Amino acid sequence: MAQGRTSSVALVEACLARIAAWDSSGPGLHAMIALDPGARAEAARCDDERRRGICGGPLHGLPMVVKDNIDVAGLPTSAGSVLWREHVAPRDAAVVAALRSAGTIVLGKTNMSEFACSSGWYGYSSLGGLTLNPYNHARNAAGSSSGSAAAVAAGFAAFALGTDTFGSIRAPACVTGLVGLRPTHGLCPTDGILPLAPGFDVVGPMARSVRDAALVLEAMTAGSPRSTGHGAAALTEGALRGARLGVAYEFPGEGEVRGIFQAACAVIASQGAELVPVALPPGAASVHADFLGPLADAEWNAALAAYFADRPGNWPCTLAQLATAADAIPADGTAATSGINPRTIAFLHHALGQSRAMAPARRAALLGRQASFRDALTGLLRREQLDAIVYPSMLCPASPRYDRPDPTYACAASNAYLPLYVASAAGMPDVTVPAGMAEAGVPVGLSFMGRPFGEAALLSLAWAFEQAATPGPAPMASPFSTVSRRSPAGV
Repeated sequence: MAQGRTSSVALVEACLARIAAWDSSGPGLHAMIALDPGARAEAARCDDERRRGICGGPLHGLPMVVKDNIDVAGLPTSAGSVLWREHVAPRDAAVVAALRSAGTIVLGKTNMSEFACSSGWYGYSSLGGLTLNPYNHARNAAGSSSGSAAAVAAGFAAFALGTDTFGSIRAPACVTGLVGLRPTHGLCPTDGILPLAPGFDVVGPMARSVRDAALVLEAMTAGSPRSTGHGAAALTEGALRGARLGVAYEFPGEGEVRGIFQAACAVIASQGAELVPVALPPGAASVHADFLGPLADAEWNAALAAYFADRPGNWPCTLAQLATAADAIPADGTAATSGINPRTIAFLHHALGQSRAMAPARRAALLGRQASFRDALTGLLRREQLDAIVYPSMLCPASPRYDRPDPTYACAASNAYLPLYVASAAGMPDVTVPAGMAEAGVPVGLSFMGRPFGEAALLSLAWAFEQAATPGPAPMASPFSTVSRRSPAGV
């Protein structure tokens, strides 16, 4: 755009055409849940500003999409649920406002696992249906930021915003060949985001390259006391040279993921990094059961009530109201827009019970466990002088969609998401980068976990790996399947 070879209007029109061809029709990816009717006008305004020499930075005039639990003024924030489809956001979430200030254009809202709770139906919501993986329509796009991942992978936007509590940015990015960053807890403001567990919730970028993710993170944190040093300008060339990385041997990966991870480690070593086998703190594989899950469940009720406190309307405003309303909507078990996942309904009641039963002493004990785990993990990084810890983002490739068994899929792991819980539990930054392709034609990701608020150094390591690794193909379901995922800003 700076050279005048294209325009914001042309980009928006191209993205809308791709959505029309590939989302509700064609393969029916169901990545989008709503389009912003003002996107074309915003694009025209951006083009006019550029002609007049006004440019908000490298993101100026680029289209983005936003997960449906993040407020965009004038559009519903439904978290994928028919129960909240009338809930129109009165204002932009803080991160959306920051990105608009940088000149980005909101193209629309993306589908997601309903309420950000996949409950086995990854990428399904009663409002948006089932999001398909653009690389293999027999496999899911993970969850819960499924639509954001599928949309960027399929070329519907330059980048997306997702949220991550237990892995909901990183898992979808992993299985769709994207870079997905879970920032340090507290780095990016979560004002205007429909919560799941404020003690663990973060918002972050999902993009086609590390550089793009860094640009988005820089804009998201503009004005924050910790806003400096996250952008593309802070990326360090050759960051792997002389770096010392721990290899988490608790999470080697299953089957072909293990082989892809070993090959990725070989690439890292070839760039001059030292790889050191490390043992994660005791209980790393059980943090979800030990404290992450119970604390998150107990937080949800109060967090929902606080979010809806100034948003009265004809929709559920508390967890009790949500569970009661969900009970009245049956699920028919199809991949089309239908009812609410019955396992999600059961989880609503479970979380409500947890919030009522959690005694102050029990909560204090769980918070103590979390603090001890975080201290042990940061202590490991410090003691071993590690720049980051690496592991497969997920233990197995993308799993089959919930409604169609796939006999070619095999995974011996009890939970493929286990590695993702570690950074969530500790509140530490974690970025997934494409590392290879599984036999089913779905991407496999490599994770770099670093020190709190060390995003610049972490992204530099990921960037160095990305530059050394062989780029993967764009998904065959994408309108631009001949374009490498490293295309600047994905367009």
